[in-house]
Amino acid sequence: MRLAAVLAMVAASGAALAGCQSFVPQAFLPQDDTPVIPARLAAAPPVTSSGQQRDKNGFPLIGAYPKAATTQVSDETVAQTRERYARTGRRGAGSTAPQYRRTVAEMQALAASQAQAAADLPAAAAPAEAGSRAQ
Repeated sequence: MRLAAVLAMVAASGAALAGCQSFVPQAFLPQDDTPVIPARLAAAPPVTSSGQQRDKNGFPLIGAYPKAATTQVSDETVAQTRERYARTGRRGAGSTAPQYRRTVAEMQALAASQAQAAADLPAAAAPAEAGSRAQ
């Protein structure tokens, strides 16, 4: 009984591994991976619109899927958009070194005043606590 089970397991694993491509010697050889468009797809006319159905407000209808991608933006539009963003970036980069040093000095002065206020707070509260204990 045990021998029959082992033989069945070996036969089943051999059958399962026989479907793997690694057992085929041609799988180790270089293959041509260039995509091939089937003849019937190559002969099909190009799709000019996606065919997406929309409601009266212009929103796509649920379940009415498009047949193709929509048109892409032109190269001129891309160039204009990049130039507009570049101008905006140049315009916003007006921070200078003196302005930066002034801002840092203001922040350091603010930090020092807050540290002084924090140091004065416990000193002001200490006599009140001592007076309440003395009573």
